[in-house]
Amino acid sequence: MNRLALLALLVACGDHGGAAPDGATDTATTPDAFACTVPAPAAAAERVPTTSGMIHGALSGTMYAYLGIPYAAPPTGALRFAPPAAPACPSAEVAATTLGPMCPQLATDGTFEGSEDCLHLNVWAPAAAEAPRAVMVFIHGGANVAGSASDPLFAGDKLAAAGDVIVVTVDYRLGQLGFIDHSSLAAENNAAGNYGLLDQIAALQWVHANIAAFGGDPANVTLFGESAGGRDTCSLVAAPGAVGLFAHAIVESGSCRGLPTRAAAQMVGDTFVTAAGCAGNVDVPGCLRALTAEQVIRANPANASILVSTPYQPEIDGTIQPVEPQAALVAGTHNHVAFMVGANADETGSAVPAIPTEAAYEQMVNTTFGSLASQVLAHYPAANFPTPRAAYVRVTTDSRFVCPSRDIARAAMHAQAQPVYRYFFQYPATANGAVHGIELPFVFGTFSAIMVNGNPFMPTATDLAISAAIQTDWTSFAKTGTPAGTPTWPTYVVASDPTRTFAATPGEMDGIRTADCDFWDQLVP
Repeated sequence: MNRLALLALLVACGDHGGAAPDGATDTATTPDAFACTVPAPAAAAERVPTTSGMIHGALSGTMYAYLGIPYAAPPTGALRFAPPAAPACPSAEVAATTLGPMCPQLATDGTFEGSEDCLHLNVWAPAAAEAPRAVMVFIHGGANVAGSASDPLFAGDKLAAAGDVIVVTVDYRLGQLGFIDHSSLAAENNAAGNYGLLDQIAALQWVHANIAAFGGDPANVTLFGESAGGRDTCSLVAAPGAVGLFAHAIVESGSCRGLPTRAAAQMVGDTFVTAAGCAGNVDVPGCLRALTAEQVIRANPANASILVSTPYQPEIDGTIQPVEPQAALVAGTHNHVAFMVGANADETGSAVPAIPTEAAYEQMVNTTFGSLASQVLAHYPAANFPTPRAAYVRVTTDSRFVCPSRDIARAAMHAQAQPVYRYFFQYPATANGAVHGIELPFVFGTFSAIMVNGNPFMPTATDLAISAAIQTDWTSFAKTGTPAGTPTWPTYVVASDPTRTFAATPGEMDGIRTADCDFWDQLVP
């Protein structure tokens, strides 16, 4: 899909007809009068006109919440395996008080859940009148096969209140429905393999067109994502279709490397089509569209793991994703925006299985790194760590997260004038340390979403102080492109590698695991 097709999502949608609600007397304020046109700037209110119709949210204290707003049509029928399309224009106001369904996926126990009618976003906006506020748009993680913006961990009200910003969270197609490519699908349109990425662009376009009506500034949008959402954020930084849709970007525990080529993605697609029972069909796309969503998701499924790469992720197709994002950063062909990137100290601490002996550790390293294993074992001998398992956690954390974050910061610095910042979250908030995703409740302030023995987690004073520091940094960065926390967070310099650290007390350090990251740079250039 080209840039003009993507911009079509901003055009006023469908039929504007429909009766006014009971008791309405002023036609200038009815849903019918405002529905599905690009709205004028305004302060947040209970009812907000948008290109998706009149959105009816709810006020709680000092914060409006607008939940489950459709930003694109349900990708069903002919729209399955197709670029996102503008939603139909509703004839009545849209009740936006309930989170939308998650996109189809398999739960950790293998149960199918979700609905294809999932292309929704959520908006939290402070009620107080103010100059146009900065906007933060979040892309959730889950290896692009799981997760949802409806997760209570991502509720945006506390972050919005802490920084006086507007927070938006987005659902997008996952797994085979969002990131599958096959020659027969590519013959229909060039969106094959990148449907989920195009959903994210469509959501950003919706924000650009509508957020002023919620009191937001469409010229001051920060895109941030974690894990696969961080990787997708980097993909969008490198995507021509996202140019001008955000001014700042934050990559939390994400990567800018490792995306498949179209040829590699279509090999996965061949396996998927065979597993779906559509190989050899004269109309493979028609066969795939005739399946239920569950049948699609169960055909060649993938697990959400941080230890191995998922087969379902954005692909380098030469158009939507012209080159690998890291290469775009180095070449300077990306969208030049203020950039923040970081990782956690013990990313794989909850994912690595038991490794009882040094021999078992060496076997794991051999299995993971093949011909490079002897060099890895020489640099990370088990004897240097409390346990063999701790050694493998460090190996996989450094190679997959911490050192790539340094590479991303260096690449982003290479060819842009906009500032770059790096962080390192090392506060041991769990028994396994600073594990993957543990910074999220600190960012969103959603500790109560974490259940411990059936009860909401009760944060300590230190937890709350760290959360306040992170929220200050994230939201000030969203407002100005410069994090304004204490101590001062220096802009990134390749030579010294200055990094903001989040421990019991936030600080700043020059060089994070420098010798280890130098090792990985020479091992895997």
